[in-house]
Amino acid sequence: MRLSAQWLGDEERELIIDEAYGLLERMGMRFGAGRALATLATAGADVDREAGVARLPRQLVAEALSRCPREVLLAGATPADDVLLDGARSHFVPSGAPTHVLDMETGDYRVSTLEDQRQSAVVADAMSIVDVMWMLVAATDVPDDRRLLHEYANALSWSDKHLQDEITDPWQVEPVMSMMEVVCGGLDEFRRRPRVSVVCCTSSPLAIDRDFLDANLEVARYGTPILIYPMPIAGGTAPITVAGTVAMNVAEFLGTNTAIQLAAPGTPVMLGAGASLLDMKAGTFSFGALETALMVAACAEVAHELGVPVLCPGLGTDAKYGGVQAGYEKALKGLVAVSAGSDLVTGGIGLLSGANLMSLPQIVIDAEIAEMISRLVAGAEVSSATVMAEAIERVGFSGSYLSEKETSRRLRAGEVFLPQIATRLSIEGWRACGRSEVDEASDRVRAILAEADARGPKLAADKVEALEAIAAAGRAST
Repeated sequence: MRLSAQWLGDEERELIIDEAYGLLERMGMRFGAGRALATLATAGADVDREAGVARLPRQLVAEALSRCPREVLLAGATPADDVLLDGARSHFVPSGAPTHVLDMETGDYRVSTLEDQRQSAVVADAMSIVDVMWMLVAATDVPDDRRLLHEYANALSWSDKHLQDEITDPWQVEPVMSMMEVVCGGLDEFRRRPRVSVVCCTSSPLAIDRDFLDANLEVARYGTPILIYPMPIAGGTAPITVAGTVAMNVAEFLGTNTAIQLAAPGTPVMLGAGASLLDMKAGTFSFGALETALMVAACAEVAHELGVPVLCPGLGTDAKYGGVQAGYEKALKGLVAVSAGSDLVTGGIGLLSGANLMSLPQIVIDAEIAEMISRLVAGAEVSSATVMAEAIERVGFSGSYLSEKETSRRLRAGEVFLPQIATRLSIEGWRACGRSEVDEASDRVRAILAEADARGPKLAADKVEALEAIAAAGRAST
């Protein structure tokens, strides 16, 4: 017994892919006057240098796609921390990085700091369901020329899990790769076991920032896996329809991948399904809308048809605090993302307000939602052993299964999911306890932070010092 879901028919998948190829061939993609444009022209694209646009022949795009590995290794500090994207299961990832937090102690909204970023990394790292790290929040108290580097240093120091984050400007490549030399013991070892991967965001409709792309082309040459992350907004920067927005998402992935594969053939890539919706009633960007879940499902199935791993936002919500709306939006979208076979599920662990607000207790609550989703899609074994007819006949009409050895054995083996945050107490017991889900989650956050502060960073002290020195140098290191 296991969940089996198919959201698109074969003809629907093929139509979306065909239209995406057609958009790139007829309309093209705006790459700007960077390094990619000349390379694309040499490869046979029809280039308008003044506009920075390249129209990409279908064969060129298809050849680039054929160079993408189906399996992608996202290495952690040790092989035990590795994540292999091979289609076998979904892995959960936080999202990021907003500039505001919902303060756990005061309940106030405030701007985020480097300490917030460290604490969020510590708490997310402690969640066993979180397989890959993102920056959950931005260090707004650090100057721009050093912010990203200090965030890298923080995350690498306090977590053994693979780190996925942006490199937005070419000058950042050298210091980040210097960090990889420190953490991995050399760039050859990094190429073999990439400790970080990078997020390459496009700019809908059908464009990408020149410097952003140049930075990703450079980092690809080191063997860095790249998440190509389009974020079309239905009704805003993309058609209002699910199908139109998905086609644009796929086209932006294919166009960007073509530039990357020409620069560094065989670069491991992932398709990001960052599609969202412009809410016509509120006039706001919506990450938790039901239609965005349908977009996620479609993108996941198209990605697997193309033969690449996919990252889909799940657990997304537009709620401004961890209440009822956050719960149902996160659970619904997360379940859809996993049911569609997403290799990586991001978009909301610890985040509220359309991924614009971080909450430490929400990390713990969302981890439990993710665990519940995983338990649901895992299903249950149906066999003679699990039907337990012999036990039913032996126990008979007494109905006393609590004392059966098989009951305790299967409980220990994980037959039943036991929540840590949600309550199953009686009403009387719950009233006597006098605690909410947020209270439970907040106490767990405090315990995790206290333990981490007593222990110190997970990375060796000399390596932490080396990372901090690279970060402190900022742009001067180039």
